Amino acid sequence: MSKLAGEGYCSAYYESFDVETVALRFGNVYGPLSSHKSSVVAKFIRRARDGKVLEIYGDGHQTRDYIFTEDLVRAIRLAATTSDVGGERFQIATNSETSVNELVDAFVPVLREAGIQDVEVTNTEPRVGDVRRNYSDTSKARSMLRWEAQVKLTEGLRRTVQDLVPSAEVETGEAVRR
Repeated sequence: MSKLAGEGYCSAYYESFDVETVALRFGNVYGPLSSHKSSVVAKFIRRARDGKVLEIYGDGHQTRDYIFTEDLVRAIRLAATTSDVGGERFQIATNSETSVNELVDAFVPVLREAGIQDVEVTNTEPRVGDVRRNYSDTSKARSMLRWEAQVKLTEGLRRTVQDLVPSAEVETGEAVRR
């Protein structure tokens, strides 16, 4: 509700005082420098890195729309510099649903590439109030900002894992982290 209220304030300021505002609604953000987040991607990386089980709540068919940080930053820049978009709201995501099961299926090979073997995945009880389907219609951002996500999920996961999982060389002190 607080996000919606913030969008309302932006709209009111734009309409009342001609203050150029743009509201961006982000999908599930992941990417380098996101280790502090409580998102499923950051959580899965931390758990896999620490040798813990990856827990999927419920059956894993719940969907989200993931957005890589690089694509997100590009959208923010365009929203801040494109003329005639004051007062608008844009969905910033990939315009597609990815189930948690699909996420894990893409994730495990990427973790193996990073040297994390034997990743265990388990299903647990569903969380109360968990949203079943969540994805965004980004057509407005595409038409007005000339923006769309470019980084595919597997590539984004690979780049995120490379950032958040230290290489064996780093752990032994033989190299500087890339």
